[in-house]
This record gives sequence, C-alpha cells and structure tokens, in this order.
Amino acid sequence: MRVFALSDPHLSLGTPGKLMDRFGPQWVGHAERMAAAWDARIKPTDLVLVPGDISWARDLPGAAPDLAWLAARPGTKLMVKGNHEHWWPESRARLRTVLPAGVHALIGDAVRFGEVSICGTRLWDVPGVSYHDVIAWQGEPISPELTLEEAAAARKVYQRELQRLDRALSELDGSAKVRVTMLHYPPVGPAEPDGHLGPPGNELTERFEQAGVHHVVFGHLHSLDPAARKRIGGVRNGVRYHLTACDFIDFTPALICEA
Repeated sequence: MRVFALSDPHLSLGTPGKLMDRFGPQWVGHAERMAAAWDARIKPTDLVLVPGDISWARDLPGAAPDLAWLAARPGTKLMVKGNHEHWWPESRARLRTVLPAGVHALIGDAVRFGEVSICGTRLWDVPGVSYHDVIAWQGEPISPELTLEEAAAARKVYQRELQRLDRALSELDGSAKVRVTMLHYPPVGPAEPDGHLGPPGNELTERFEQAGVHHVVFGHLHSLDPAARKRIGGVRNGVRYHLTACDFIDFTPALICEA
C-alpha cells in the first residue's frame, strides 16, 4: 500500500463566495486541478491523508458537496480537523455517521490500515514555532499579533490539543511496519538557513521519537517563499516531517511512504 498526503484543499463547492483565488493566481481553478492530479496518480488501493481545512462550509449541508468531492477521488481517505473546519460536528459519532464511504476521520486517536498505523489530531499554534520569516504573503494581509488575552486562550487550546496528541500517540500500533502522525498545525519550525540539520527540536519532536513515529504529516502553511523550500520539513532523529499543504506540493498528492 502507498501512503500519500494532500492538505488544505479549502473546497467551497457548496459555499458561494469562498473561492481561494483571492490568495493568489496559483489558486485559480485549484479544485479541478487537484482532482485531475489526484485521479491520475492515486490507485484504489492507496491511502491518502488529508490533514485538515477540507471545506469552507459553516455547517454539514454546506460541506456535503466538498465531502462528496473527496469521496469521489480514488483511494481510502483519512482526515483530521483543520482550523477552518466550522462544519465539523462536536459529536464524533455524528461525524463518522455522515462521512461518505471511503472517507474516515481521526479525532485524537489512531487507526491501522494494513501495515500502516496512523494517529492524529488538529493541534494548535505550538509555542516557539513560527514561519513568518519564510512566508511570501499574497492577497489578504498577515494576521495581527495576538493580544495578551488571545495568547493566553491560545495556550489553553494548545495544552488541550497536546493531551489529545498524547492519547493519539498512545494508540499507535507498535507492531505496524510504518507509524505516521497526522496533524493540521505544524509541530516544528523551519530549519536553519543551510537546511542541513532538519527541523529544530521541541517537546513534540521528543514525543514522536519516543512513540516510534516514522513520519509526521502536517499542513496549515501557505504562500511559502520558494527560496526557503529546503528549510521546510526534513528528518530529525529518524522522524521525517512532511508539509503537504496543497499549494506547497503543486496541488498533487505527495508520496509519504510505501508499506
């Protein structure tokens, strides 16, 4: 089985007025381009990870066309929640009953497909992790700095997500040939400018290493400076980190591993 990933499709098939075109010309017609690239590359036996920001919809009816788009693509699809997933129901039971056939979700837990065990959660902004110096912003301006109150609230969300990550990692199947963690938010920052040492360590990288994770897949980041590509992702202490935001991987599912 081959494992691919494509994050942040930002579909809006049921949400008029939410086209991604305002973020730059690379987004024009991106849903059609993603579908063509996906259908050409992915086989029914493949697994495709989708680390969040699937749909711009505000509710389940609005998200239905986007989920149908996902279901229509080849392969088994496995996703986590993104920060724009306003349609995502609070009840995990309800979510799993409304997902189309072939589309599955991780919610701070783990699942195994063949020789691959995958765990995942959304995560949140990680303290000390910043990509501002490697982003070439287009379209809408960069978000303003957080107030002290907003920063305190963000830390609480991060701590809650950290607990979910710990639970998810504990459910990884250690007997699986390949172990993968899927997150929406980046768990690591960019490497130093020479790019040779891989991403810097933090409390999350230590967790992945202790859990025996082989691959960490994430999204959330857009409009990265092409000159900084070598600084994004890479290997640290045997764990390979993959940014799979669709505009970073040319709107084509990226091969993560085979098992």
